[in-house]
Amino acid sequence: MQNKQNTLLLGLQELAQEHFRTLTPQKHGFGLAAARVKGYQELYFYIEALLQVCILALDNQNSGNHPTIPQPDDHLQMVLQLAVQLLPLEEATFLDHMQTLLIEKEDPSK
Repeated sequence: MQNKQNTLLLGLQELAQEHFRTLTPQKHGFGLAAARVKGYQELYFYIEALLQVCILALDNQNSGNHPTIPQPDDHLQMVLQLAVQLLPLEEATFLDHMQTLLIEKEDPSK
């Protein structure tokens, strides 16, 4: 049983090294190319907020005047609303916990 758990943990650590590249551990939270966030959950909240702002921007009276796309506001709003619904915010908490556990396993002093 212990060997199976060690194998699982090693597999998770390899996956983490391969895939946890968007956020890098910093002294207080994590770093992103141009922004600092506390973790994946906060990053997802920022993405959601950006999409919500885009939806609000579509309320602009002049945004619907596109010469070749009929009803561009409606199409954009539908796509943005779907994008907000697709954000896996619940999974972001899991990712934050997994990343913390993996970092602690690699460096027990953290």
